[in-house]
Amino acid sequence: MIDIHCHILPGIDDGARDITESAEMINTAKLNKIDAIIATPHFLDFDKIEDFLFNRYEAIQDFKEVLDSFDNKPAVAYGAEVFLDSKVFTAGTLDELTLNGSRYMLCEYTLEPFVPEKAVIYAEEICARGYIPIIAHPERYISFAQNPTVVNRLWDMGCKFQVNASSLAGAGGEDMRRFTEDLILKGFADFIATDAHSHKIRSNRILDKIEYFPESITEDMLKSLLEDAPLRVLKDEAFPEKEVEYF
Repeated sequence: MIDIHCHILPGIDDGARDITESAEMINTAKLNKIDAIIATPHFLDFDKIEDFLFNRYEAIQDFKEVLDSFDNKPAVAYGAEVFLDSKVFTAGTLDELTLNGSRYMLCEYTLEPFVPEKAVIYAEEICARGYIPIIAHPERYISFAQNPTVVNRLWDMGCKFQVNASSLAGAGGEDMRRFTEDLILKGFADFIATDAHSHKIRSNRILDKIEYFPESITEDMLKSLLEDAPLRVLKDEAFPEKEVEYF
């Protein structure tokens, strides 16, 4: 399995607090058959790209020392979870914020209610710059749940969607679980990821979460969502065209 959304770098955001917690998350990944991880610390301010890149570099150096101490360790690539707001229009180059240097960029919005049109406008700017947005955990946005047709519009412009394993397992309640399931069954979601912030709270114990997935999620779906599609991102490959069932 490949986890494309994980806050495993130490001391850079609200994920792993230190190298000890990073090490625990590495061990949990091994136990859960996660073969590769993309470390995606929160990027929050387009005015401070260089500061973020410096802090990420420092965190990566500390993390690599811990990672090298493990046998049969997962492969780790680097990126960011990019918070989209109006500052994106005046931002400099975003190349170093993509996943593993690919054309794919993991993007998120505020969890507070917002005008869905803003989600479209901000994503359009990412697309205009030549990147492909992967919308992180769309099931967690109140505005998406209340206005699901925004998913149609984002899909039509070329966005991909990544849902959280914990959401599909029911951690966010039944309404969120159903919306997550719909995103998969309708064909919009290309990825399941852990969005892990520690080895305990919103953990990367994905095998435990899979046990609680609805029966509608087949083994073939899991292979695509957890292996095949994430590998395309790591290799910076295009996705084949597919039909979706619009909201």
